[in-house]
Amino acid sequence: MMSEIGSHPELDPALDLQSPILRELLRYWEGAKAGKPLPARADIDPLEIGPALLPYILIAEVEYEPKLRFRWRLVGTHITETLGRDVTGAYWDEIYNDKVLASLYLRADWLMQQLRPLRAIGLSPRPGRNAGSSETLYLPLSGDGATVNMIMLGSVYIVAPKREG
Repeated sequence: MMSEIGSHPELDPALDLQSPILRELLRYWEGAKAGKPLPARADIDPLEIGPALLPYILIAEVEYEPKLRFRWRLVGTHITETLGRDVTGAYWDEIYNDKVLASLYLRADWLMQQLRPLRAIGLSPRPGRNAGSSETLYLPLSGDGATVNMIMLGSVYIVAPKREG
């Protein structure tokens, strides 16, 4: 699996985080582990995360049965405002096209196998709007320390300026 990630230059297991917001979120996640292999969702406290980071956070629930699926449980206001929609409660396979879905599944699969954070960079599609760049940090959460049952993400979007015309 590592070689598959290695063939995608937008994916960075080395975590060369550029955003101070994502660096702070990584520090929070590492502190939430409290000596365990992975933190659980119960270890994540929105009050501790604070208002400076919360708008950038997403949480996806992992469902294994009857088939592997992911559902957005929390989508921060920075994401909803930037993308122009709120996808809270939606399954990934209901809202994304095949290309985006394949990319998300690649990242989630790597995270579930490696049990460690992953950074992704790229362009963010914004229907009917100018595209922007994004930096996203994927963080595994696990109730038992071995099986990822939720994924916490931090996403920072830099919106392209409006074109005159």
